[in-house]
Amino acid sequence: MNDIQILDCTLRDGGYINDWNFTNHQIDKIIYSLNKANVDIIECGYLNDENGLISNSTLFKDIDSVDRIFKGKEYKSSKKVVMINFKDFDIDNLPNKSITYIDGIRLAFHKKDLGNIFSHAKKIIEKGYELYFQPMITKNYTDLEFLQMLKEVNDLNPHAFYIVDSFGSMSLNEFSRYINLADNNLNESIYLGYHSHNNMQLAFSNAISLSLSKLNRNIILDSSIYGIGRGAGNLNTELIFDFMNKTFHKNYETMPLLEIIDDFLNSLMHRNPWGFSPAQFLSAAFNCHPNYASYLINKNTKHIAEINQMLSLIPEDKKISFDKNLIEKIYLDNYVASMKNSISDDFEIDKDKKILLIASGTSINDYENLIEEKIKTNKYVVISLNHKSKFDTDFNFFTNQKRFDEFVNQIDLSKSVISSNIKTDKSVFSVFDLSEYNCFENQIFINVALIAINLFFKKNFTEIEIAGLDGYDINKIENYNYNETNQVLDKKALEEENQILLSNLRLLNEKISIQFITPSIFKNELKLKIIGVIPARFKSSRFEGKPLCIINGIPMIKRTYEQAKKSKLLDELIVATEDERIKDYCDKENIPVILTSDNCLTGTDRIAEVSKEKHFDLYVNIQGDEPVIDPKSINEVISEYKIHQEKYIAYNLYKIIDDETEVTSNTIIKTIVNEKDELMYMSRLGVPFNKSKNKVKYKKQVCVYGFTKKALDVFSSRSKTINEQFEDIEILRFVDMGYTVKMKETFVDSIAVDVPSDIKKVETFLSERGLN
Repeated sequence: MNDIQILDCTLRDGGYINDWNFTNHQIDKIIYSLNKANVDIIECGYLNDENGLISNSTLFKDIDSVDRIFKGKEYKSSKKVVMINFKDFDIDNLPNKSITYIDGIRLAFHKKDLGNIFSHAKKIIEKGYELYFQPMITKNYTDLEFLQMLKEVNDLNPHAFYIVDSFGSMSLNEFSRYINLADNNLNESIYLGYHSHNNMQLAFSNAISLSLSKLNRNIILDSSIYGIGRGAGNLNTELIFDFMNKTFHKNYETMPLLEIIDDFLNSLMHRNPWGFSPAQFLSAAFNCHPNYASYLINKNTKHIAEINQMLSLIPEDKKISFDKNLIEKIYLDNYVASMKNSISDDFEIDKDKKILLIASGTSINDYENLIEEKIKTNKYVVISLNHKSKFDTDFNFFTNQKRFDEFVNQIDLSKSVISSNIKTDKSVFSVFDLSEYNCFENQIFINVALIAINLFFKKNFTEIEIAGLDGYDINKIENYNYNETNQVLDKKALEEENQILLSNLRLLNEKISIQFITPSIFKNELKLKIIGVIPARFKSSRFEGKPLCIINGIPMIKRTYEQAKKSKLLDELIVATEDERIKDYCDKENIPVILTSDNCLTGTDRIAEVSKEKHFDLYVNIQGDEPVIDPKSINEVISEYKIHQEKYIAYNLYKIIDDETEVTSNTIIKTIVNEKDELMYMSRLGVPFNKSKNKVKYKKQVCVYGFTKKALDVFSSRSKTINEQFEDIEILRFVDMGYTVKMKETFVDSIAVDVPSDIKKVETFLSERGLN
């Protein structure tokens, strides 16, 4: 019997699963185990001079990077080879074999490169390497083309010539035909290799057939541990070892391979699965690139019969290489296809109510109480997206055929709104034309949240609140708040979907305010929206009507507004008052103003009321009685928030006290912070008490605050806390409740008008600086 050798390509083909991110330790362990298992040939990885690395990868920059693996180690029983994809590595940079540990080069190429490949192949042989000549997609060659290639291969006389079943679709009859053509026409000295993919589970049976056939030459069978490889994977090394041992009395050891599976590959498979799937079966059935079927299945919107129909639309000349633009067009054309006479878009919503979209992310479970509280206010139209929500929703909104079919018997169809691409014989509340809403600024999308947001934007809503749009966590198996059995696990597909979501959310957010009320990976990626709010209370106990008091001929509220407007970091600036007189003045001066209730006890309560009407990421409390406020202080609070965002519930400033009389003044609030500038306490006393001999640098509060939406919700959810009551300092409410407030040192100061006599201080300040 002629010799049959096993070439293991775990480190090369397995790289399609983890982007060739094998650690040096893993590479060493796999090679050690393969050598111990007596495998004939170890394929170490790819050579790629542009994208290759020198360490912790099997995508190698050069031969030196491969040699580092073997330096000082004894691996005598197995040959070592690496693969070069045509044009990925400059053959001129390949050193002579005499100075490297590598025995052979596998040269892979496509049919279109056949005219240029032989000159490169000759260079490899001239440098002393065994050449493994590997034309991809053998089925792409007619018998005549195949025979002509064999003639040139004989002139080249490589170490091995390969039959490559790239799509895993080669039937036994087809396989046998190519084997016979090769065996009867190749020089007898040339090994015949077989590289299989396992789309239709034919790798093992074809390998057995080849090993049992009586050829005129030696054979090489490619395999990988656990069948690891792109898509459906490859022939399993451990299985072919066992067959060879039992059939031909070989001495392969399977236990070292099983240990690799147990130690490493088993967990990798759970994170990044490979093996048989409907996508791999369909790609083989249509004899097309597997990425076509994977692309359609990972969209997770169409049933397999529809995917089958879409694959049939791929032209023959486009099947070999993956054309993303082509399959995207086929998919989108199919996705938006609808019967126009089925459209009954009478989905109109009360404009006096807000929109709350309920997506299907797992954050819903953690923020259930928050969502329930919003719903109880009866201020929202609540809409679930592509699932049956656990909440009492006003409408069910579906754009996904698979999701609709999954939930159709669980939802109230009389409250269901579906897109025109969904096929059903059920009667629903409304059917809208998908083609009207799945495109925004020339960007086409299929995500239900994007479609819903765009729909409400086009219906003239200015704000949307959304819960459960978490974004896909590629390291989690469960990305849904319900038991979803049909999930996409392909990490690259999930990352791509996140990017599509983010880019389109950014576009939509420029036109309609998108407020995430549960955690989302997208929230911090969108442009932060920041509003400055100037609380202006007319009924001040110490100075009634002070917002309208005149300072050098100009009412104080206007001075404060004009100063705050100098901050370029505010997206909006507004006065919040309970008094019609202040509102009337602001309206007359074209100062944006909102009328709040008369029962707000503090300026923070007033801003909390504003937050119920206006949705922003940060609400900056600008004291209405500080007519010479420095806009730098506003910018400092905003800049600190942009660094830390939701890490802290609120933001505030402090300044080192220069005037010692302020330390004992109970109108000056002293601040204690930790080493991270986080608020520990505030007091009207001169704290901290100094028992040491060192001089204390006392800090005073500068009354510019930055509140997150959560801070305002928390603040308004309860009455004054114990220390807040004692000290009469609002921000202590957060400290008492266990929240962390971020402080920042500032070097600017201001003048507050608490009593009528303070007006003179301000006028003197203005006069000294030559200001009006």
